[in-house]
Amino acid sequence: MYEWWINLEPMGMRTFVGIGAISSAVLFVQLLVVLIGGAIEVPDMDVGDASAGGATGMFSVRGIGAFFTGFGWTGATVLDSTRSLGLAVLVATLVGAVILAGFILLMRWLHSLRAEGTMDYSNAIGQVGSVYVPIPPRRSGLGQVEILVQGRMSTVRALNDGDERLENRVAVRALELIDERTLLVEPLAKKPSGDADEASPPATDEISS
Repeated sequence: MYEWWINLEPMGMRTFVGIGAISSAVLFVQLLVVLIGGAIEVPDMDVGDASAGGATGMFSVRGIGAFFTGFGWTGATVLDSTRSLGLAVLVATLVGAVILAGFILLMRWLHSLRAEGTMDYSNAIGQVGSVYVPIPPRRSGLGQVEILVQGRMSTVRALNDGDERLENRVAVRALELIDERTLLVEPLAKKPSGDADEASPPATDEISS
């Protein structure tokens, strides 16, 4: 394998093959995580609007991986056929851009299939669910919970008023709706607000004779 890699010709072939192989591996790992269903937490950076597609934008790890997968393998193929590095870079860039655009459209279409326009998330109040993406403390950031809404298990944005971060798989109860798609939750082990401890029987200092 090493000898094959060293002997790759013409110049630039190793770069294209390396980019294609690494990007393909990244996409494979991401796909594997999705198929597992989030049992392994692999963060995905996205400087775009994550709410529009769940880290499926142009600058997400998956989006960049899709672009460079197309770029690397296309560049290697064109370079092997034409021996022109400039042409290989040009064609590889165009193909990578097309694959990236197709990937974003596909992921947003799949995301829209999960969205329910008539879903009223206030129906989740009082329901018990579990943390899907860790929720920072004191409303310092958004997480996600899996919870039953109108008879359907849904993934919903969530905030936490407590002083501790709520980790994956922690059971939570929905307390209120912050906006149309964000719930305020608390750990299930915590008593709902308004509950008071039962009064203890009054102590007596009398000594029975």
